[in-house]
Amino acid sequence: MKKIFVIKIGSSVLLTSRNKLDEYRVGQIAGQIAFLKEAGFNLVLVISGAVGLGSNFVDINNQDLIKKRAAAGIGQAILTSYFNNVFKDKNLQIAQVLLTKRDIDSKEIADILRYYINNGFIPLINENDVADLNSFSGNDFLGAEITSLLKANKFIMLSTMKGSEHGVGGGVAKQKVIEFLKEQNIKTEIVNGKLKNILLKTIL
Repeated sequence: MKKIFVIKIGSSVLLTSRNKLDEYRVGQIAGQIAFLKEAGFNLVLVISGAVGLGSNFVDINNQDLIKKRAAAGIGQAILTSYFNNVFKDKNLQIAQVLLTKRDIDSKEIADILRYYINNGFIPLINENDVADLNSFSGNDFLGAEITSLLKANKFIMLSTMKGSEHGVGGGVAKQKVIEFLKEQNIKTEIVNGKLKNILLKTIL
């Protein structure tokens, strides 16, 4: 059976200091994903950054939750569109999956994710912040839930550990995730997502 790796890409990796999508970084990640797929690994991506990207269009500085949710919808469209284009250039097809906490225990969600994996598609997962803002308390926890749901071999968090202005993760969240998965005998690894070929070095 092919190994499954769930990879969470943090906002601080995907976005520049001005909350723009780091296109170079996405290209580097896509190239590594293509290599790993060719090598026979199954990969699931959990991506952050929708609210940060959307903040370029919606002023969310006053912490208005409606505006944050609205920003997430705009940012998610940008994220998915760009990932789809870059991954298609690598002959990879992504499948967008937006989830709230209510969805995670659904058998259908697990079946759909396994369908994608078994048929060579790459699930691109994020919290559905438009419907329910931060229902998982951040993508670190969403990624851990997906890892558990799929009984994946490892959960890898690409991070810079400095966090992002609009993210809700951080060191405390990551430690909770490590303990949550350790109880299920699943390993978690936190690595610097801006290092060259970090996924190849971590997985191969």
